[in-house]
Amino acid sequence: MSGLQPGDPLPQRSVTIDQATLIRYAGVSGDFNPLHWDQPFAATFSPTGGVIAHGMLSMGLLSALLTDWLGDAGRVRSMSCQFRAACPVGAEVTLGGEVASVDDDEGTATLAIWVRLDDGSKVIDQRTSRAVVTR
Repeated sequence: MSGLQPGDPLPQRSVTIDQATLIRYAGVSGDFNPLHWDQPFAATFSPTGGVIAHGMLSMGLLSALLTDWLGDAGRVRSMSCQFRAACPVGAEVTLGGEVASVDDDEGTATLAIWVRLDDGSKVIDQRTSRAVVTR
């Protein structure tokens, strides 16, 4: 990791967001908003007209990608994400990022991180979402 340079890509990962994952996430997080499990409710109130994933689930998937890439969760110093689009149940999302900058004095790298739907919609936008990691 010490050879990171701005523009270096992170490995990408694709994940299908299924209903079982949403139910498990609701149980762990305590977020039982019916937008995440109740189709009739979601049909009326969801921006997609159907059940959508928890925004923090997308952020958690990014965190897992970073932890796997770094080999140590303790190397993730901070993450901030801007959520841009709802992620409908059944969607396949792709997660990734790239090195935005390197601070040799601090021994850190700032990563521009993202999550996208199959159609290219940005669930988490890399222009405003960052992770700072130790190198």
